[in-house]
Formats: sequence, C-alpha cells, structure tokens
Amino acid sequence: MIKTGNLLFVLAYLFSSFATAAGTALQSNVDRNNVGLGQIFTLTLTVVSESDDSQDPRIPELDGFELVDQSRNQASSRMLTQTPQGMQFQQQYLKNYYYRLRPTKMGRLSLPAFEVVSGGKVFRSQPFVITVSEANSNSAQGQMDEMDSAEEELYNQILQQRAQLLQQMQRPQFAPGNQLDDEDPFGGFARPRGMADAAFRSLPTNPNEAFFISVEIDKTEVYEGEQVTVNWYIYTRGQMETLDRLKFPSLKGFWKEIIEEVPSIQFSEEVVGGIPWKKALLASHALFPIKAGTAVIDEYKIKSRVRILTQGMGGFLGKPYEYTKSSARVPIKVKPLPVEGRPSDFTGAVGQFDLHAVVENPTVPVNQPFSLRVRFEGAGNAKLIDLPALNLPTGLEQYDSKSESKFFKNGRSFKEFEVLVIPRQEGEVKIPGLSVSIFDPQTNKYYTKTTEPITLNVVNNPNAPVGSSARMADTGKAKVVTPENRLPDPVMTWEPAKNASLLYRPWMWGLIYGFISLSFLFKAQREFGWGRRRRTLKELVQKRFKKVEAALAKNDYRKVGVEMTNTYYMVLGEIAGTGGASQEITRLVDLMPPSVRRDYGDAIAKSFETFQTLSFAPEEVLGKLKEPSQLKASVDQGKKVISAISAAVETN
Repeated sequence: MIKTGNLLFVLAYLFSSFATAAGTALQSNVDRNNVGLGQIFTLTLTVVSESDDSQDPRIPELDGFELVDQSRNQASSRMLTQTPQGMQFQQQYLKNYYYRLRPTKMGRLSLPAFEVVSGGKVFRSQPFVITVSEANSNSAQGQMDEMDSAEEELYNQILQQRAQLLQQMQRPQFAPGNQLDDEDPFGGFARPRGMADAAFRSLPTNPNEAFFISVEIDKTEVYEGEQVTVNWYIYTRGQMETLDRLKFPSLKGFWKEIIEEVPSIQFSEEVVGGIPWKKALLASHALFPIKAGTAVIDEYKIKSRVRILTQGMGGFLGKPYEYTKSSARVPIKVKPLPVEGRPSDFTGAVGQFDLHAVVENPTVPVNQPFSLRVRFEGAGNAKLIDLPALNLPTGLEQYDSKSESKFFKNGRSFKEFEVLVIPRQEGEVKIPGLSVSIFDPQTNKYYTKTTEPITLNVVNNPNAPVGSSARMADTGKAKVVTPENRLPDPVMTWEPAKNASLLYRPWMWGLIYGFISLSFLFKAQREFGWGRRRRTLKELVQKRFKKVEAALAKNDYRKVGVEMTNTYYMVLGEIAGTGGASQEITRLVDLMPPSVRRDYGDAIAKSFETFQTLSFAPEEVLGKLKEPSQLKASVDQGKKVISAISAAVETN
C-alpha cells in the first residue's frame, strides 16, 4: 500500500489540475459504479482550502461496505493574484484522501456522504449509488493482481521518463540564451525526449537563475493556415514580489487566437534537472501562419522583483533584486499549400471541417427573402474560410450575406454564413448540394465536403403587390386587364385669388427656392471643402496629436491608446491609399514604400502594439504602461515614429 500511495501522489502531482475559488472546495469521485461482490473500488475525496486547518473526513456508517484501507497525501501552492493592494501571493492547500472499499452484499447499495470540517464549516461529499453483482471467488484476487501490475508498470514508466529528462538536461547544448542562426534554428535548446506533445520546449538549466521564461510549441513546421499552439510559462526559485509584462509577443506573420491570457498567476511545483522550481502559465495562443516562408515567434519579456531563498540552516529570503528575462525566439517553417491537385472550389479551409447548409422552412412565399445558412465547423481556424459559390438555380436571387465566427479554446471553431435569398417564381425549386474542398495538413491532401440538396416550395405571397411575381405554372388562361392609356385633362391656366396669402404668389416661391439652394451650396462647401486648400498629412497628424495631448493631460490612458491607434491607421491608410482601418496594420505596413517600410517597419509594429494594448488589454495586465511617466514616454516615441514616416513620405 506504500507504493500505491506514492504512485497516487505522483500522479496527482504530475497530471492533476484543480480550479479553485476563495474559501474551501470539496470534490469526490469513485473509480467505478459497477463492481462484483467482494471486488474493491476506490473513493477519492479532494479538499482545496486557503488554510491548513481542514480536518480528516468523518467516515459515515458504511452499510453493505467494508473499509479495506485508507491513505492520504497533500500539497500546497502559492498563487499570485491581483488585490486592491497590488499583486500578492495567496497560499492554497490541497489534500487527497483515498478509501478502498469492498461490498459485502449484492444489489444497488448507497454509499453515504463523507463530512469534512474546514474553517469552522461542514462540507459534505456527493453520495454515490454502487451496483453490486455476483462475482466468482477469484475475482477479487485477480483484480488486486491486475491493479498491482498496472501500478508497477506505470510507476516504472514515470521513473524512466524522469531519468531520461534529467539526462537530457545534463547535455551541454541544453543551455538557454544562444543566438538564433541557420545551423541552429532552436537557439541552443534541445528537444526533451518523451514529450510528444511539444516539438520545441525551452526549460531552465541554470540553478542560480531567479526566474526563467519558457516557451513551448507543438509544431515548428506547418502549412499555411495550420494551427500552431504556443504556451509561455514562468519558472522561479524565489518569491516574486512584482511582475510586469514588458513585451507581449507581436507574432507578426500569424493570425492569433487567444486560448488563455491569465490575469492572475497560479504556481505549481515542478522539478527540472533535479532542481525544484515554481511554474505558472503566462499565456496560451493558437497561431495560424498567413503566408509561406519563415515566421518567427518572438520573445515574451518579463521584469520582476524577486527574493531568493539563501542557503543555510532552514534558509531565509534574502534581499530583493529586480531582473528582466525574455523567452526564446523560435522560427516556424511555413510550407505553401500544394498547388498540384488543388480543386477549383478550394476557399482557404485548412483543417478537419464539417459542412452543413439548411433553411428554416422549406415553404417560402414568393418575393419574400429567406435565410440560407452555410456552416463550417471543426478543428482549425474557420475564420479564414470564404463563402463558396452557391450556384443558385433560375428563380432564386442572392440578395445579401453576413457571417459569424468563433474560435474555441479546445482548438475547434466555426463560421456560419447567413445568405438572404429571394425567390422570384412560384413552384418547386431545388438548391443543389454545396461542394467545397478543404486541405487536411495531417494527410497532406485535399478532400471534398458536399451538402445535401435542398428542395423549396415557393408559394403565392398574398401580401405582395399585384403583378409582382411571375409564376412557373401556365398563366395563359389568366385574364390580362390593360388600363386605358389616357391622361387627365391638363390645367392650362392658373391665377391666385386676390385674397390669397403670400405663399400663393410665384415670386415668393422663387425666393424660397433660392434660399434653400444657397443653404445647400454653403453646406456642401463646408462638407467637401470646395474652394479650400486640402490639408497636408502633417496638418492632419498635428490635429490628431492635439486630441492625444488632451487625453494625456487627464491621464486617460484608454483614450490615449485609442487616439494613437487611430492616428496610426489614418497615417498608414493615407500612405497606402486604402483610407485607414479597413485592413490589418501589418498589411498597411506592407503597402508602404519599401524604403519607409525598411526603416520604420519594426518601430511601427512595436509602438502600435503598445497603444493597442493600452486600448483593449485588461487593466491588471497593463502594469507600468499606464503610469503617467511611462505613458508620456510611449506617446513621445509614437509621435516621433509617426512624424518621421509622414515626413519621409512627403519628401518622396
């Protein structure tokens, strides 16, 4: 039983994850609900609390069950959370209790709730119903032998994997901080064996480091549009008093979907190279490369003040020091989608998707729009998919379309197109099956999805105007009534009465029309600038800067971020000739003159990201970005970049 307890603790330590909240949480489960008479099953109770005062569970009266043995293990962690006083650590305690039970009679037996006292409150576990059937005399012993064998094998596998990882860490090339080059695209990091879910992972190796930023990537060679999952972690050996995110990865060349960006950091323990570290997730993103070539996942930069545990009897926290660390830059090889064998109906879908096309009602009135919904759903980024050609038959007219899409944290997504279609003729009409081709990066092949045809019954619309529809049926017997083509007699003369008001005088109407015409001309002159000199780009920029300065004076960092972001869109839109924010910022930069793009491209991307973060990022992750001094420095840098590219373009 000692080995079993150790094994369960190792499994809970390595593979368990608990979602905790303030206070105490109690979870319970059994490994199975159907057992044979005399066979053993396990009840597990998990207690998560903010204090270490929880008592051992109270075992109820077990009618029909025999308690064979029991064991427990516990762990604790520190979580960095945002409080009114700033970022502070909170201690959490986790306790697992294991009860091995054997039923003593057959039937549907009730396993009552266990009670746990924590913080002066009583918490009760979930009761369970256990179905006990007849079993032969050798079942219990066979089950014990099978469990011991499985535990022995799994325990040995864990030890072997840990030994392999320690050997891998001791290799001299497994050292962070090396520069990237063509011969060593992984910057000196070795790929740990036994980790099939990650193609690249950087881990700390220097025992003297206060903290380390690790990056984990599931693929380093993909096709255009294929998903790359990236996780950033922080490892620390000491107590982190502050944590400022100095630089989020810009991820240029990727379409980014956020899986998780944690506002508060929760640490767990992990042993790397024989050294205990505290590890926490910083962010998790799903990336989709936009074009073939080499795309780089750039660094995530953190600044933190850390106290390191000093050596000595018992150890104590030493003087705090401030450090700045960055994750590795990792190149991703992006392969173009195969040209050979690419079907004509391919619209950019990369992944494994299902396709559906439906209408709400197969019976629709003539000349009244109805919705045809086309939905892609599956693994991949459905947001990149375009609406395929519908090939509607005669009698149906496509009027308008809109789309809705969403990416889920599990890597699946959907995109649904709502197409408004107007039937112009009565009768039965069939929408043919919709066919679209998709590229599957796992098989490196294109495949086709086809929907079922949709049959519609177009009926007469009693609310439509007379003669507004043509009928597919024979209309030869319909009587056509032609109205007489005759106009009423015109009024040849008109003369106002002597006692008529001024409004009945022709000269008064002339004055009114003249006044209205002058008003329209004046408004058009103001709106369109007729007769005025068109403002230069420099003048437009200065006008925008005044709004930024006004927001900066009020320390309204959100307004500053929005105004500077809009200024970038305006300037780059004017230079690119697209008119502003109709395109992504990276595409606007690509449309700039080569010399300007070469000299200022990186500065634009860095500055724009700062103001976009100020505009939309959660307040708790802004850190020093929103402080007045840092905010003014960011604005000055942004104004410098914008003024420089404006001057460069006007000079050219």
